[in-house]
Amino acid sequence: MTTGRLAVIAALCAACLPAGPASALEPRFDHRDEHGPFLETLVAYDTVAISGRPTASSWRPALRLAYGFDVAGEGNELILGVQGALRSWDDPAREHVNLALDVRYRAYFGTEELKTFFDAGVWVPVRSRLAAGPMIGVGIAYDFSRTSGVYAAGGFGTAFGEARIATFSASIGAQLRFE
Repeated sequence: MTTGRLAVIAALCAACLPAGPASALEPRFDHRDEHGPFLETLVAYDTVAISGRPTASSWRPALRLAYGFDVAGEGNELILGVQGALRSWDDPAREHVNLALDVRYRAYFGTEELKTFFDAGVWVPVRSRLAAGPMIGVGIAYDFSRTSGVYAAGGFGTAFGEARIATFSASIGAQLRFE
């Protein structure tokens, strides 16, 4: 037999073989069309300036609870959160941040397990002095799957109102997600 005939016979035999199992799809680690809670521990350095008083600075260990939504179907998240100080809330001079609310938009860069993100939003200390202002943050996230992940972040916020407040923070957290 010639080489050409052998090639044709081999091709016909291969075509008659049953198809093998389909290879698995690549795992997805994006957050498209998902929502879920965040739990984050953070440490912040707050500076509070109140008219007529010396500036007060303090470290604030805190716990942040939040809930994130993918509002645009792109995997980025709108996150609504509350931060509570993990120290005594006794503050007769009202010069410490004890409770704050935040709304931020988190944009993720990357679709694999390891990705970076950028936060931009509004930060509102509500106790001990009411103020509001912008906040930004950057971080790195590692997703175990589409439904869970951990992250570390750093941020800066400033607020104006009953006091002028600036804060620098570092945090670590975890997130669960649902469809």
